[in-house]
Amino acid sequence: MSGVDGGDVILDPPNFRAVTLMVERLDDHGVIEVYEAAEGAGPVADLAAEQMRKRELDF
Repeated sequence: MSGVDGGDVILDPPNFRAVTLMVERLDDHGVIEVYEAAEGAGPVADLAAEQMRKRELDF
């Protein structure tokens, strides 16, 4: 995911786990919103996409 300055966002292991736990607890609509807010790119979008696959969500 590109930041404001155009750099890539990299999550360290503790933050990756924390974001994973938060995304897992979102309702279906929230997961889709996270994916769209991340513009479908980067580690946060990847976590949301994985939840979308597990939940068989289409949008």
